Amino acid sequence: MATFTTTINLNQEDVRILKSEGYSLYGFKSVNASGDGSPTVWFNLPAEKILGSIKITWQDDFQAYISTNTIAPKTRIEAMSTVETDLGQLVSIERGSANLEVSTDGIHGAISFLNKDSQRFSVGISQVVNGRSSILCAFPILGSGSSRVITPVPKIALIFSTEQIEIGTVITKAMSSGAFINLKDNNSRVVNYNVDEGWSADGGPWLKSFNAFTDLKKLLIENASREELALSEKFV
Repeated sequence: MATFTTTINLNQEDVRILKSEGYSLYGFKSVNASGDGSPTVWFNLPAEKILGSIKITWQDDFQAYISTNTIAPKTRIEAMSTVETDLGQLVSIERGSANLEVSTDGIHGAISFLNKDSQRFSVGISQVVNGRSSILCAFPILGSGSSRVITPVPKIALIFSTEQIEIGTVITKAMSSGAFINLKDNNSRVVNYNVDEGWSADGGPWLKSFNAFTDLKKLLIENASREELALSEKFV
């Protein structure tokens, strides 16, 4: 199981400012999927836990979930049912019961959903971060044989913000400036944060800064319609 880490370094004056002004650290995770999905708050670190060195650790340890919550900005997604899953597996929503069944009939490298029930749901994946499995995205899925294919991507977004937002809440616009970090070629990254100068990584091209109000759906959700088509064709 792959493990990833990102370390954030701050000087003591910046730590003091962030704590005194009530800033929390929010994390988001990128996925590859089609459809009108949204990122959710994957983790948050409250002001009292901000230190001069913050280490975020996560593993390729996944759960699939379904929910009846509507996907809308500032709405918290609560799972009605979850199941342990892995890349390459298919999660079927069983007709009449909405029970989740896992098989190996999915798309390679992705977590696939097939809705056999006659009602719509919100679906998505959770991934373990700092020892806790947390919802990181939400996508609608129609009933009666519709599918959704979600591939985790090793990219994260980090934002310091004074807003108070629960884990699992849909966020479509960046609450403040942030860092978009690509871990595709290296499972460990080190970044710096300064309250005036923002995010930096000694010129590393794998770090992209973004502004407040950036569209997080465009930033974090990559398109994957061909995988969804491949899944639907498997069950024709």
